[in-house]
Amino acid sequence: MRAHLVACLLPLLTASFPAAALDEDCGRVHAIPGREGDPFESYLPTIDSALSLPKEGVFALRLRPVGDVIYPVQPERGIDGGYGGIVTLANIPAGRYRIVLSEEAWVDVIQEFVRLPLISVRHVSGCPGTRQSVHVDVKGEPLTLQFGGATTSKVKIAVLRMWPFEWKW
Repeated sequence: MRAHLVACLLPLLTASFPAAALDEDCGRVHAIPGREGDPFESYLPTIDSALSLPKEGVFALRLRPVGDVIYPVQPERGIDGGYGGIVTLANIPAGRYRIVLSEEAWVDVIQEFVRLPLISVRHVSGCPGTRQSVHVDVKGEPLTLQFGGATTSKVKIAVLRMWPFEWKW
């Protein structure tokens, strides 16, 4: 009975949550509503460091030399060279999120001036457009992302909500 119920509901549930379809081999994100394929290939809004966005999504962030960035929480690894920046997502529902970066950089996820533990960090090589992805659980309140150690002055970022629950058998 339980297996039959799951078999009937699974297609309906997966159809209603297409935004988090993932290619685990490359760490790329696919099937974002309004974007086909790789989310970093089409037009992305670009914002300056230290600005806020209304919610999660896909965007590009202009970075500054790390020495010019004022981090709300001191980075764990200290201030290293390269480029860095911050962005705040003002209205973000609670849940697990995947943050994908187009460039290699460190990322801290901050809520209420506290660094959240990263569930996983994955460095990707051999996949065009994607260099790193992290998973993190967040509360439903503003979320600040801190970046540093980048070798370029612009990074493309996808912040996407993951599947809202786990199957436990």
